[in-house]
Amino acid sequence: MLTKTKIETLKLWRQSNGILCLKYGEREVEVFLKQCFPWSNPGEFLSLRDKDDNEVCLIENLNDLDQESRLLIEEELAFSQFVLHIEKIEKIDEDVELRSFRVHTSQGLRVFQTKLEDWPVPLANGTILIEDLAGDLFRIDNWKNLDSHSQKELSPYVS
Repeated sequence: MLTKTKIETLKLWRQSNGILCLKYGEREVEVFLKQCFPWSNPGEFLSLRDKDDNEVCLIENLNDLDQESRLLIEEELAFSQFVLHIEKIEKIDEDVELRSFRVHTSQGLRVFQTKLEDWPVPLANGTILIEDLAGDLFRIDNWKNLDSHSQKELSPYVS
């Protein structure tokens, strides 16, 4: 993994197929961006990972990068921060190793799954974040403002 002192030596570019690549030293690797917690600071603690989900580089702050690399990371952030807002929960079922959600979002009906060990993440302001198996992010702005059926479905998974 790259250390902060070596982050100035990295070079980022996008291939013609849209995949982000990282070069440092003689090594070139295709990477994807994963934002680390806290998500409240979108320009900080960004993990560049290889196809096996191994961290190759941790970017503590976008300002540590050259302008071209910073713009590429900002593009990736904008793309990756697509969040579906849950307005109603029809059903949450558990099966062998999976939890299935049937929800209504501001973008329409969605059905998605999470691993049983992946719990919804409650934030201090009442927001709930859920990441599905595909890496899509679902958000409930304040779960106590949901209708009573939705609250009943969600209550075993949040405190």
